[in-house]
Amino acid sequence: MENVNGHVKFRNHCSHINLHLSGDCKPWRSDVTCKDGGWLSANVFVDITEQKWHTNLKVDNLYVPLFERILEIPITWSKGRATG
Repeated sequence: MENVNGHVKFRNHCSHINLHLSGDCKPWRSDVTCKDGGWLSANVFVDITEQKWHTNLKVDNLYVPLFERILEIPITWSKGRATG
């Protein structure tokens, strides 16, 4: 990713974490950023006490085959939201 913006918020003595990240994606396995790379915005919410997390994704023109293998974590997709 290039032109990335983001922030992290910690709450309740770091037991809750909120991460926001957005930026322009590079084409798959390429060092060049172009219009075909797409745009991705992700909000990740982690509850360390409950050991749960979820993320909301906003994607525009993104092509990433085998997305689950890249993350290497078990996820469940439901209408633009992943949980685990």
